[in-house]
Amino acid sequence: MRKVRYLRVGLISFFVFSFLSAPIMGSTTAVAVEKQSVAPEGASNGHKVYDPNEQFNRGVFEFNDHLYFYVLKPVAEGYSVIFPLEVREAIRNGFHNLVFPSRFINLVLQGKLDKAGNEVLRFIINSGLGLAGMVDVAQCGLHLNNNEADFGQTLGIWGACPGPYMVIPVLGPSNPRDLLGFGVDTTMDPLFWLPVQWWVSFSAQTGKYVNRTSLRIGEYEELKKASLDPYIAMRDAYIQYREHFVSK
Repeated sequence: MRKVRYLRVGLISFFVFSFLSAPIMGSTTAVAVEKQSVAPEGASNGHKVYDPNEQFNRGVFEFNDHLYFYVLKPVAEGYSVIFPLEVREAIRNGFHNLVFPSRFINLVLQGKLDKAGNEVLRFIINSGLGLAGMVDVAQCGLHLNNNEADFGQTLGIWGACPGPYMVIPVLGPSNPRDLLGFGVDTTMDPLFWLPVQWWVSFSAQTGKYVNRTSLRIGEYEELKKASLDPYIAMRDAYIQYREHFVSK
């Protein structure tokens, strides 16, 4: 019975952690809100949207939508009551500093050695002077801007096609290339390799994404409010965001 209980807890925690780390909770949503005023729904920078499984994707989108409003948003709102904004922003900065290895490795693989060097300086400065990265001293004091990079972007720069648009249960919008990249980036997160019991590492990961979600409450709601078809709005925003991210 104890093993069954642990299995259930593990599965539920996996779903919560995965969805909280999904693109639907990330910057894609903010981009989608901005796109509503400049681009018609169903357009993706003039490129034809490759969505051969739209009917299935719409069903998954509805499932994720309900999961967000009935589970994830209430959890994030409760978390926001406990921790003030300044504390949550500091926690976000600390976790962002911790995943420096992923950004550095991807920038090197992309041939952006100047930006990779910039990330090394940011990590050293913020880790030493910024209270383990909770204060972004490098950017605020020295104007060393952050450079985001992930393995999905790296594959795109190498010439890998994104493949068909996908909506994955719990994970949200993606494509085969970015899904593979997400898996690789996860293994480069130091929290993934903590020499502790799985539930300790998992709790840290879950706390990381609950904190991040609490800082973005309202973005997804704005997307739904501003669009005639939230599915198309999210799809087009995701595709445009990733195209821009790979090309920059």
